[in-house]
Amino acid sequence: MILVLSGTEEGKEIVRRLHDEGLSLITTVATEYGKKIFEQMGLETVCLQGRLDANGFSRLIREKGIDTVVDATHPYAIEVSQNAMDACKKNNTRYLRFERQETEIPNHPLVHKVKTMSEAVEKSRALGKRIFLTTGISSVGKFSILKDEKELYVRILPVPEHIALCLDMGIPPARIIAMHGPFSEDLNRAMFRQYQINTMVTKESGDAGGAFEKIHAAFTEGIDTIVIERPRLEFPQKYSSIDEIVKMVKMN
Repeated sequence: MILVLSGTEEGKEIVRRLHDEGLSLITTVATEYGKKIFEQMGLETVCLQGRLDANGFSRLIREKGIDTVVDATHPYAIEVSQNAMDACKKNNTRYLRFERQETEIPNHPLVHKVKTMSEAVEKSRALGKRIFLTTGISSVGKFSILKDEKELYVRILPVPEHIALCLDMGIPPARIIAMHGPFSEDLNRAMFRQYQINTMVTKESGDAGGAFEKIHAAFTEGIDTIVIERPRLEFPQKYSSIDEIVKMVKMN
């Protein structure tokens, strides 16, 4: 039995490919939104929803007889990846990491690289008045401290709970853009112009996550861009090709 930790576009494709190969698998997603996507793909029977710590992963591995874990979570979901690796090591289970390739971030006066979300908040404070946040719902809380001194626009997934959280944190409805990406360069530029953005905040989430289009759109519009660099973990086996990861799974 294979366990695929999804939550990314590539994770969905890996699940679909392995399922089409007739392999026995289950996948986990953290949110109801993620589960609905698998329902739309006709794969609801293999999808489990819920957040797991290392003990939860260990339990699932034992209960389902998992022999291979494919970690296709977001590059910034390092706690999930570490928990999965710890559980695999404890249970002598094969762990394969899929991680999308990085986007090459150019050296440019408009690009400001930071290591953490807290650094991004402080850098935003020193830059433009209108901030466009594209780093997901988990970061809105940290940036909400700027809402009285800056105009904070947040682009999040169209999940009712996420919208409600933004409202609870004092983000005005007119500054909540609830859409499912990734977004084209033209659409990013249109949004930046619509809201007269001065500063854009993004993660280095790879081309598959739309990082290139966001950054290039910001360059074109002359907008300061804060890039939160990827956190680093050491993985026993890491791949950036879906074909390769499927091949490795089938070799078991």
